[in-house]
Amino acid sequence: MKIFISTDMEGVLGVASWSEMSKDPTYNRWLNQELSWIIDEIKKSPINSSVEEITICDSHSRGENMPYAELSDPRITYIRGYPRPFYMMQGLDASYDAVFLIGYHTRIGSFRGGMDHSYSASCIYNIKLNGSSVGEMEVNAFYSGLYNVPVVLISGDDVFETQVKQFYFNDFPFVKTKMGIGRFSAKMYHPQLVEKEYRKKTQFALKKLQEKNFFPIKKPEPKTVLEVDVVNTVIADALSVVPGLERIDGRTLKYSSTNYSNIFQMILTIAMLGGRFSDYY
Repeated sequence: MKIFISTDMEGVLGVASWSEMSKDPTYNRWLNQELSWIIDEIKKSPINSSVEEITICDSHSRGENMPYAELSDPRITYIRGYPRPFYMMQGLDASYDAVFLIGYHTRIGSFRGGMDHSYSASCIYNIKLNGSSVGEMEVNAFYSGLYNVPVVLISGDDVFETQVKQFYFNDFPFVKTKMGIGRFSAKMYHPQLVEKEYRKKTQFALKKLQEKNFFPIKKPEPKTVLEVDVVNTVIADALSVVPGLERIDGRTLKYSSTNYSNIFQMILTIAMLGGRFSDYY
């Protein structure tokens, strides 16, 4: 058995803003602490003896956030650095049995959602898949579904919890690390309370993982239509040179494919290239 953990930072306990994270490396340690609670519960679980690898995909910003190898379990492998072809889900394939999305956040435009964005805060305003607005959670869940791997645990703020449970189901295991007040403000829970929730929800997720069909696998449609609203028209001007990417409005770009990997990588292409023109004048 193999477990894949994709980590972001906006949903980590205690952190309220990107400015705070850039000034204080303590939050990298808190992410590592959250992961340590998960790893500890894996070790205690009945499936521990069958777990051969735990991949941690460091996926915030340039993927250089967590202190390397401070988690002592030798089964852990790290994916670090940037750029990489499949960014937040780099390394996932059909050999894995479960996905954890840790420290994630709300999609762009979410009321009270902490540091809300969808793959790029600088150049993307909205992402739609087949007409529905999505964030990183949904985009990555569909990528997991491409390999028939279920997402079994997610963490972040209370606004994000609502989005997760609307996408999955009401009892989906979610660790609430804080309550959103605004984009850069939140009511924070004490680490002891968050630890208790991580341990409880990890135990639940690992137990339910052994029950067939408890976790629905969110598979992409046979054909996916991607629409992305970028922040301004100059970003759209620049991105309109990408082959296959159709400009359908001043700030809206469209792309269709029967291969969801191509959809996933087009989102990354828009985020990487578009960001270079976010302050262009």
